[in-house]
Amino acid sequence: MPSRRTTPSPTLSRPRINITGLWSTNTTPTEEYSEPVWTTNDSEAKKISDTIDQELKAEKAAKAATRRKQRKVLVLVCILEGQSESGKSTLVKQFRLMQSPQAFAIERESWKSIIYLNVVRSILRVVDTVAPNFNLNNPTDDNSQTFARLRLRLMPLRSVEASIVESLSSPTEVARTRTPKYSSISSWPNGRSSGRGSPRPEVDTEYDDVFVHPESPWQRLLQTCMRTTNAIRTSTSPSAEHEGVAVNIDDPAVTLEACAADMKLLWSCPVIHQYLKNAGLFIEDMSGFFLNDIGRIASRGYTPTDDDILRSRVKTIAPTETILPNLEQGLEWRMYDVGGARRQRAKWAPFFDDMDLLIVLVPVSAFDQYLAEDHAVNRLQDSFEMWIELCKTTALHHIPILLFLNKTDLLEKKLNAGIKLSDYLVSYGERPNEPKRALQYLTKRFIGLRKSSKAPSGTPCYIHQTSVVNRLTTQTVIAHVRDQIVMGHMKESYFV
Repeated sequence: MPSRRTTPSPTLSRPRINITGLWSTNTTPTEEYSEPVWTTNDSEAKKISDTIDQELKAEKAAKAATRRKQRKVLVLVCILEGQSESGKSTLVKQFRLMQSPQAFAIERESWKSIIYLNVVRSILRVVDTVAPNFNLNNPTDDNSQTFARLRLRLMPLRSVEASIVESLSSPTEVARTRTPKYSSISSWPNGRSSGRGSPRPEVDTEYDDVFVHPESPWQRLLQTCMRTTNAIRTSTSPSAEHEGVAVNIDDPAVTLEACAADMKLLWSCPVIHQYLKNAGLFIEDMSGFFLNDIGRIASRGYTPTDDDILRSRVKTIAPTETILPNLEQGLEWRMYDVGGARRQRAKWAPFFDDMDLLIVLVPVSAFDQYLAEDHAVNRLQDSFEMWIELCKTTALHHIPILLFLNKTDLLEKKLNAGIKLSDYLVSYGERPNEPKRALQYLTKRFIGLRKSSKAPSGTPCYIHQTSVVNRLTTQTVIAHVRDQIVMGHMKESYFV
């Protein structure tokens, strides 16, 4: 590419570039940049000043082009904001697949362990949640005795959980787990939970997530463990197994295969589902839910698909940085998950003055759920408050925002099941309890909140209804927004 001139061509008439977004070609500059008021007698001086302005812009563009030439890629900085389980980790995986379609190819074994852990923790959570409903000491209660036998046969899953958690942690890290605590069932009104419209403090079904530090080599650690167990498995001949020689009980795949029938029996029991509903635990709405796929995942020779990896869950602590280069596209994403803690929102804004995009994820299916850290706060209401705070933050006024109204598939399932949005969002009123109408209302609500917060109308704000586990729709949205940002960079550099 020929080098750019550092001074403008005398025959080229270029309008003022809207670099800052504070003024356009024919408008008066704002207070941040004050020019003298020119008169007809000052025309020559104004020409000189305009020439200097153009030279400065050309110099800035030349420096930007030099930096890009040196690194050979355009770096786009993206911030992710949203509640826990809003879909941020899944979105990062989608970005990875966009940048490199084979991104998961060499990681499947490590993700297999994460998926095993997701299955095991879901089953154990079900067992621990419904246990207080059974009188295990009554030998004449058939349901209680059946559950007691199931719980006993599923005990090896606790060893699987402990083994994988230990494998996830380096010697300096300890992953946390917590057993739920219960009050007596008699403390519930009428012996049941308080219903879907209110928080449920009676049953503490909140587990601490198994987490890894962003700098933890958890994938390498898991792959090492998997290679070890595979070596032990292959060293045990099939004939030896039939002769009663013990197989490797530390291999999660072996244990899950042995427990598969009991896990499926537990999850298919209507009584169990009723007890879960009474306790307010809708585990199928949570990230990392695979209980409908037990037969496939627990089968020998299982290999995770890309969709399985997208749906899996492993939580990281502390802000995380993900760098996603693509030399063919000449584009590199630098993504920062800043967390969604209520006390930390927008506190990070002054430290990312070079960001190109803010992505906010709102799990609209959580309209009937409450924050884990505050059982009195509805998750959808908390998302409204987060959105207002972000829109009011002055440091973000010039940053394009992409708002994902996420988990629309789960929202549709809940509304079709008869759960009323108006029971939790009073402003929804008497509108039809239909997914399409509900999403239209929520979209307008977020648009209205942005306008009322005095956010600048000139800054792009993209709002999309989606489920980020859907590869086609999510990657289409990302590609569109990416192209808009890249075009803006090219305009600023005089490439367009």
